[in-house]
Parts: sequence; structure tokens; C-alpha cells
Amino acid sequence: MDDLIKKYENHQVDEKTQQMLNQAATDDTGFNEGHEEFLKKLIEQLKSGQVNPLEPTSLYNHAVYDQLSEEDQEKADLTAVNLVSIIRQIEKLWALDQKATFQIQNLVETVFQMKSKFEQEYGDVYVI
Repeated sequence: MDDLIKKYENHQVDEKTQQMLNQAATDDTGFNEGHEEFLKKLIEQLKSGQVNPLEPTSLYNHAVYDQLSEEDQEKADLTAVNLVSIIRQIEKLWALDQKATFQIQNLVETVFQMKSKFEQEYGDVYVI
């Protein structure tokens, strides 16, 4: 292993290869059905301040959340913490170039699935 490291310790990557490596991964197939609209809605909610990525409670649809049992509210709270964590990542990536990169598509899919799975059991708990 040391021989391999020594062999390449002064290696310089050519500029064309480095530019290619610096490009964000893309998925030409685009979003799954409905996810592009979901992202647009989420970005608008972030811009308007309706959703605060530092405040999990900003995700709650209180008409539904307030009707949950204490145990189910705790589950909703934990899910909200996870959702805002991913939403912060989406917000930061979106701010870079406002394109639906592969990373954003994957994160949107994750948020969409988490939200959908939770709401199948507990109702329309989140505003996103």
C-alpha cells in the first residue's frame, strides 16, 4: 500500500478531468411524478417563512397535529426533526444554483416518502 501511495503522491489531475469531477451528478430521467411540484411548493414555503428549516414545529398542520395523542405527537415530532434536517440540505443545495441536481432529487424523494409514509397512518400532519 505504501508503494501505491508513494507512486501517486505527486500526481496532478489534468484540468479537464478535474472539471468533470467538479460537476454535480445528474439524473436525466428527472423527478418522479409530483416531486417537481413538491420541490417548488417547498421552496416557496421556505422563501415565505411558512416553513423554517431550523424549527420542526413550522411543519405542523395544527388542525391535525393537535388532535393526535401525546404518543403520536412524539412520533410526529421525531419525524419533523428528521424532515427539517433534510429540508436544510435541500435549501442549501438549491441556493447554490437553483437546479434540480441528482442530490436534490434524491433528498426530495426522501422527504416525500417520509412525509407520505407518516401521513398514511396519522393523517395530513405536515404542511409540506
